[in-house]
Amino acid sequence: MVASKAQQAATAERRGKAIRMKIEGHTYTEIAEQLGYSSRGSASSDVRRALEKHVIEEGLAVEAWRELELARLDILQKAIWPEAMEGNPRAIETALKILDRRAKLLGLDSAIKLEVLTIDALDQQIQRLEAELERIDLAALDGETGEAEAAEGPPG
Repeated sequence: MVASKAQQAATAERRGKAIRMKIEGHTYTEIAEQLGYSSRGSASSDVRRALEKHVIEEGLAVEAWRELELARLDILQKAIWPEAMEGNPRAIETALKILDRRAKLLGLDSAIKLEVLTIDALDQQIQRLEAELERIDLAALDGETGEAEAAEGPPG
């Protein structure tokens, strides 16, 4: 059954109050008692649902805003591109700024971690791993020897 607009508004208001109370440091028991939830768990669930909905809506709003900004950059780039391609230094500078802004919006400029391994570093890593395997094999052999001695019983 679909809730009426008045009931939806009342639920939204109660959720808003519950979130504010939680932010202020109230327990879910206090929130339930003060706002008329049937239990601590229902207050907790309601706050969680409201926060999840908010995160989803915020994410959608940010994505829509990003798309709008990208469309604006497309329009600006289209307007300046012919002059930039003709070699106009100011147009080139402007086009580069537009391209840079687009790259930032799309996260293309995020840091890239490169790890350069030399042959010496690889050899050291191989030696370290071989030594570790040897220790593991020795420990396993010691364990087997100890088990065999325990199975035979005490000497004597």
